[in-house]
Amino acid sequence: MLLGEILSTLTEAQAPFTSVAVDASRLDRAGGDDVDLRWRPLAQRLGELGAPPDTVEAIGRRVTSSTGRGGELSRVVVATDAGVGLDVLLPGRPVRDEVLHGPVPHLMPVLRALSGAFRYAVVRLDRSGADIDVVGPLGEAENSGEVEGGHDQLHKIGGGGWSQRRYQSRVEDSWEHNGAAVADELADLVRRHRPELVVVGGDEHALAELTRHLDGDALPLVVTVDGLSRAAGADADAQEQAVTEALDTHRTTLRHRLLDEYAQEISRQQRAVEGLDSVVDALRRGQVRTLLLNDDPMSTLQLWAGDTPLQLGLTEQDSRDAGAQQPVQARADAVLAWALVGSDADAVLVDAEEAELTDGLAAVLRWSDRATAHDRVPTMPGHGEAPGASPNVE
Repeated sequence: MLLGEILSTLTEAQAPFTSVAVDASRLDRAGGDDVDLRWRPLAQRLGELGAPPDTVEAIGRRVTSSTGRGGELSRVVVATDAGVGLDVLLPGRPVRDEVLHGPVPHLMPVLRALSGAFRYAVVRLDRSGADIDVVGPLGEAENSGEVEGGHDQLHKIGGGGWSQRRYQSRVEDSWEHNGAAVADELADLVRRHRPELVVVGGDEHALAELTRHLDGDALPLVVTVDGLSRAAGADADAQEQAVTEALDTHRTTLRHRLLDEYAQEISRQQRAVEGLDSVVDALRRGQVRTLLLNDDPMSTLQLWAGDTPLQLGLTEQDSRDAGAQQPVQARADAVLAWALVGSDADAVLVDAEEAELTDGLAAVLRWSDRATAHDRVPTMPGHGEAPGASPNVE
């Protein structure tokens, strides 16, 4: 799962955690001392919360260092007594600058940034080859390169006669050779980086050759768009807009597919639950595959948490029953995000207009059994189980 992939460095860390989420958008600009100014009250607040001075100092060095990237950015840093365990740059500004010191790391800013995020590739084609970029889920460049087919007979010209037909045949051979070279490189990138989407545009003949030679794993990922070009001086804004629209369309499709799955499973009382009590119970049992959340950044709700991510509960006794020796209360959003990491689950933020969820929470499950805390009373024996399977395991 993507959340676990990004946050895997924290899975073996021991509490207490000291967490900072800060707007890093202007850190690398001339006169960009505003991040240093914002850090000072955050450091003071961490001291008031009981964070060790050495830990606060280590986080401060990370927070105030240059990002090396432009645009709107958030920076999330999490540390323990053993040192900094997470330092990640996220696209977009945070809801607000925040700090937390306690039994769980504050990962909700990461969860917000990762909701609907995925790895993708962009391919700009012409008849001689392609420029290919692979972009990670946090907007970072993972691979950039160009492919040149090496054949230079690239343009047909008018005329007739047997020699002209032979020349045109050589041109078509060049298109095919160069398209095959791009297809081979793209297939290799897909195997190594595993993007969810490949956005392709450019010369129509090159596109035809690429899709003809692309293998079965990469081809289903391809979506073609207008506006991409490999030519020097091509409109960068128009190209960025074309890619953004393709990503937004894919993101919307995935979210609607998930909501349809949730609606079907919750109506059958099978692999879905809704409401705080049921979702927390499912997280504690490791059942959650994807959390659905109506995000409320102003929520003051708290949950109980133990030493490990899945020792959460609505009450202190719930947390003890899950194995916690000395459970403590913490922000609910932090506890929920930590449980997702601990169970290798994902999360998707859903607008209330798309799906108004009980308590703002629901989950699609990996499996369901008779002990699953469905909110509604089953209407018949066996309701809430997959036919012929107990438990229903994916």
